[in-house]
Amino acid sequence: MLVRIFYFKEKEMIVLENDKIKANIALFGAELTKLYSKETQLDYLWHGDPKFWKRHAPILFPIVGKLKDHTYYVADKKYNLPQHGFARDNEFVIISQSENKVLFELSSSERTLEIFPYKFKLQIAYELKENILKIIYQVINVDNQSIFFSIGAHPAFKCPLVNNTTFADYYIAFQHQENPLQYSLNKENGLRIEKPSTVELPTKLSLDYALFEDDALIYKNIKSNIISLQSSKHKHGINFHCSNWEYFAFWTKKEAPFICFEPWMGAADLETTNQDFTTKDGIIELPVNKEFKQYYAVELF
Repeated sequence: MLVRIFYFKEKEMIVLENDKIKANIALFGAELTKLYSKETQLDYLWHGDPKFWKRHAPILFPIVGKLKDHTYYVADKKYNLPQHGFARDNEFVIISQSENKVLFELSSSERTLEIFPYKFKLQIAYELKENILKIIYQVINVDNQSIFFSIGAHPAFKCPLVNNTTFADYYIAFQHQENPLQYSLNKENGLRIEKPSTVELPTKLSLDYALFEDDALIYKNIKSNIISLQSSKHKHGINFHCSNWEYFAFWTKKEAPFICFEPWMGAADLETTNQDFTTKDGIIELPVNKEFKQYYAVELF
């Protein structure tokens, strides 16, 4: 049976603010829920309308995507996890907070150990600097053995961003010419099809809902450290700063007014998986007393 862990408490909201940006982050899931520019007077983050998708920018941990049959094995013991793991559906605690920076933490517990057999601390930091919001992910191994996990981000940005424009008026701009591997998902089970294809992406990828008919666009080995969302009709958008993420995905739903930029360390199971978690494609092994750190940043213009 698939087990989910939910800690329902009052949904406290943390507000970070400087002269240029205002960001709201929920204690539940440590999820960014609003990203507003005082200079452009625009809200850049998707507002979470459940008609299309109720979330804003969930944290993906300790898996990214789906497991085969929602199941994995560690030392021949069977465990279950929902798509994208459990961090997004748990209450974090605040470790420290100032006007423009906050640090959240989720720690392993008896309840998490029932579905994820490792002791960990997951820390998420949000920091404002000028017109940039930086989000830092850190995993700390507090177990007496190596721990295994994947981690990823899933922020959704409003698209169209400005009134009187359409989804098709926007494009994704890459910093470099890209020839990544592209993985496809089986629409029936959400798993990655075994053989990726090498694709040549245009430096400006025009948005069209037809691109997402088979679910997310999933790329491996993107070289660009900056990926932008821009429009042919106005000057506003985002620069998405990221580096050294193994995968990068883009996702939306038909007619949904948002586009997700998703840097991942790890991905959904391959259809050919043997379900051994320690050898899962894209899994991270973190030795005892070691820390894993990764980040992305969103620049508004």
